[in-house]
Amino acid sequence: MNSRQKVAIIFGGVSAEHDVSVVSASSVARHIDTDRFEPVYVGIDKQGRWFLGTGTFDLLRGGSMHDVKRVILSIDPEKRGFLPIEGGDVIRVDAIFPVLHGPRGEDGTIQGLFEIAGIPFVGCDTMSSAIAMDKDMTKRVLAQRGIPVVKGTCVTSWMWKTDREEILDEISDSLTLPVFIKPATMGSSIGITRAGDIDAVIGGIEKALALSPKVVIENAVENPLEIEVAVLGNNEPRASIAGQIIPGNDFYDFDAKYVDGTTELVIPARIGKSLMEDIQFTAVDAFVAIGGTGMARVDFLVSPDAYYLNEINTIPGFTSISMYPKLWEASGIPYSMLISTLIDLAFRRHAEGEGLTKVIALEKQLGV
Repeated sequence: MNSRQKVAIIFGGVSAEHDVSVVSASSVARHIDTDRFEPVYVGIDKQGRWFLGTGTFDLLRGGSMHDVKRVILSIDPEKRGFLPIEGGDVIRVDAIFPVLHGPRGEDGTIQGLFEIAGIPFVGCDTMSSAIAMDKDMTKRVLAQRGIPVVKGTCVTSWMWKTDREEILDEISDSLTLPVFIKPATMGSSIGITRAGDIDAVIGGIEKALALSPKVVIENAVENPLEIEVAVLGNNEPRASIAGQIIPGNDFYDFDAKYVDGTTELVIPARIGKSLMEDIQFTAVDAFVAIGGTGMARVDFLVSPDAYYLNEINTIPGFTSISMYPKLWEASGIPYSMLISTLIDLAFRRHAEGEGLTKVIALEKQLGV
């Protein structure tokens, strides 16, 4: 009798981070503890079609369609798993490990689908995923908490079309060039521009709005240390030691992360003990502020006289060069154990939610 729990590793997706997701998921698949878990591979192609089977990685990398079947996620709580489109029995799973980056992957949309389906899943829930995916909303929540963030402003596509001159005046009056312009709902540093003059600002906004309906424009922190901390846990989250990114390019953009191989990862970060502890505390505080559960990577910009929380990534990269698993490995949790811990946290959170649902149902039955 197979006592292993079936865990669906979902990857790919329709966002610009599709290829990064496939690489991350293949790494998770290689390191999952197969004595405890039976992995089920579910890939979402760039058109949004779902495939299940051992050939899914090949298919999403442009290979032939072999050992896969088209499926949809069942939202029937009595059939927790995937339904073959061409008919057949549900392929049941015990949990889902989403390794999806960007829109429709870590923005709360698919997390809401998992919650409707009643299947435990790794990582943050719908609300915290949505907050963290939107850089503008993240800054608002963190600022209210008193966590330091870089001064900036937000521009929507509609605002840009209707009040361009007013927006440019506001940027000139309230911010200091150079500025960074970022799509509000993208990750992997896709679409980011460092703008040193107004023409570059205009071009950067246009570029970012092609990827997101909203953009964030922030003062540049000159020559910062780029520090990252991994957070793990549900009700009592903890922080890893901090790591440091030394980009080969002018800043830590997509090419520096995934293409040219010139970025240096330094673990532990070259910072003092007191600053290390402050940043670890702030990372956990920020995670709690957005209602995070499971995991997140929290990124900071550190200048000589201050530090700022840059962003929170609720599904951080899991590639062989990704900081999240490397930081936990350096903090005493090997990659395979990290994956198991995250799955266990998913089961624990789901059980707590199920218990709450039963209490509410009982109170309604008793008329409390």
